[in-house]
Amino acid sequence: MHQLLAPLNTQQRLAAQTIAGPVLILAGAGSGKTKTLIHRIAYLLATKQAKPEEILAVTFTNKAAKEMKTRLAKLLNNAVAMPVVGTFHSLCAQLLRADIALLGYRPRFVIYDDNDTTSLIKGIIKDLGYDPKAISYQAVKALISKAKNKLLSPSTYDADAKANIEQTVSKIYQRYQQTLQQNNALDFDDLIRLTVQILQQFPDRLKYYQTKFKYLLVDEYQDTNHAQFTLIQLLAEKHQNICVVGDDYQSIYGWRQADIQNILDFEKDYPNTKVILLEQNYRSTQHILDGANAIIKKNSRQKHKTLWTENIRGHKITVKEAANEEAEGGFIIQEIFNIKDRNTDSTDKIQDDTDIQYISEEVPVSILDRIMKSDTFKTYREHTALEQTIKQQLPGMDLSKYVILYRTNAQSRALEETFLKYNVPYRIVGGLKFYERKEIKDLIAYARALINPTDWVSLERICNVPTRSLGKTSWLKIEQYCREQKINYLSVNEIPLRPAAQQAFLAFQASMQALTKLLPKSTPSELMHHIATKTGYAQQFDEHSEEGRYRLENIAELKSVTKKYDHLTGADGISAFLEQVSLLSDQDDVDERANAVQMMTVHAAKGLEFNTVFITGMEEGLFPHSRSLFEPNEMEEERRLCYVALTRAKERAYFIYATQRTVYGETKITAPARFLKDLPKHVVTHE
Repeated sequence: MHQLLAPLNTQQRLAAQTIAGPVLILAGAGSGKTKTLIHRIAYLLATKQAKPEEILAVTFTNKAAKEMKTRLAKLLNNAVAMPVVGTFHSLCAQLLRADIALLGYRPRFVIYDDNDTTSLIKGIIKDLGYDPKAISYQAVKALISKAKNKLLSPSTYDADAKANIEQTVSKIYQRYQQTLQQNNALDFDDLIRLTVQILQQFPDRLKYYQTKFKYLLVDEYQDTNHAQFTLIQLLAEKHQNICVVGDDYQSIYGWRQADIQNILDFEKDYPNTKVILLEQNYRSTQHILDGANAIIKKNSRQKHKTLWTENIRGHKITVKEAANEEAEGGFIIQEIFNIKDRNTDSTDKIQDDTDIQYISEEVPVSILDRIMKSDTFKTYREHTALEQTIKQQLPGMDLSKYVILYRTNAQSRALEETFLKYNVPYRIVGGLKFYERKEIKDLIAYARALINPTDWVSLERICNVPTRSLGKTSWLKIEQYCREQKINYLSVNEIPLRPAAQQAFLAFQASMQALTKLLPKSTPSELMHHIATKTGYAQQFDEHSEEGRYRLENIAELKSVTKKYDHLTGADGISAFLEQVSLLSDQDDVDERANAVQMMTVHAAKGLEFNTVFITGMEEGLFPHSRSLFEPNEMEEERRLCYVALTRAKERAYFIYATQRTVYGETKITAPARFLKDLPKHVVTHE
């Protein structure tokens, strides 16, 4: 046995050694799939069956890609060069930098984020004369994204458009794509769609990449959509050495066009596939796994497997009924601080005996007894006891091992209020991220406009930031003039504008011209400093005010972030930074070092693990979601989502439901989720 295979169990070893031809590794939650993947790559390299540059490994998040690279480098002791490891989108961005000129773009394209694409679509809806109140930009945006993930170009989409809404979206889609290309910009979906387009339309480029990558490994294959499936199929066509790792039980991104059939049909797509099951779980206790197995077995569209572990049976899964969403949060805090019996805990008693004596002197015993037993007084006692316990235990507590999961973001509001009430540190994952803060987006827009002077979306954002009497109407005239004359704004001498606007434009133009001259010799951190100071951006904030300090600190932090790219200068350096920013995902926002209780949706928790997991809102219509109640396929995805939530837990798991809940301003009486009835009695305890 090769020494690299020694740490693996029998099935993992088989997966690592089965090199030639198509391989499907069905890896259950917590079964060591990342370990198996990196040992497979290391084995390929150590046995000299492949060179590093012949191996391509793709996954979905930067976090997963970084972990694979780090662990692989450690396993190989940095003895050999690294293979290509990255996300689908980062891989495609690299390929497009080399080949996008074939499609009429320039290599230094920018990647628009969600806010940029929203702004662009809103403007197009208005420009085309549609009523913004009658047409939802969110719906239009979703339909365009869906079309791109199905590899439908504007012309193809138009040919298939039948319903009125489809015909309307077709017109918007065509203008949207034209504008993107004029701006030398791509949206997130374009990264994969245009890569596939190049591979399909230019056989020499397809042959080059098929020859280059002899061994393909795809992580989280159950999450692939049609565009990603097609990309992998094209690259693997020549050698057929494709190994995919995934778990159909964890296919939870149907709303992002992920297609579970890709993993279910892998053996049909690739005849002679070797199927390997990884069912031994190293994360959770057996009670947790028994509960998860029972929930998921009710689904029909799946490949059967049963998780098992050599871990202890552990704590039973706690099912808790709460009166409402406030009580839900209170219960969680009580459990975090290990208050098991509120009626007997010494901290649960009124500490000042004189208070009781004073009351007893004024109030008859019978009335005093009723007061002491009343719900109001009980709530007061519980609140006081909990406050005292938190004050005593919070210093030195490790809160990072606790996570609260919910089905929808709206549920976090009540939880946050409760945590704020008791001053318990918490962190929302998927909330306002660093790169979504206004000052950060402004400076990034400046940087994007510098490397791409035709990026009109970024230019519109910054033309009057800081305020310089250059309003939106004036800027639209400038944009229209430049488009008609086919010149960029840096070359304009004079535009018919009112004097104040003309002067403001020339001042803005001069500052951008100065920055353009500094670009070639500046590192990314130096360039960020120049942008913040030479445009007057940083000077607009009062360092003596709380808000001013906060924003200046964020600007300073941005300069710190860019330092990791300072080995590059000029457009290459800032382009590398901007590309990385545009490819960030929700999971990149998870700070595992933060000493705070994490709160996030179940979708955001996939791939993560915690000692203790609280799964909230386990009610019919909430989890499972109301839209799934009459759609069997969507109900199966909700069941998979519940399975994912439960298998995040290592030691303790809680299902909590409220008998009454106020969501979106409406209070309803609720019923427990059907999934709770699927739990075997031997794994459950009720609070």
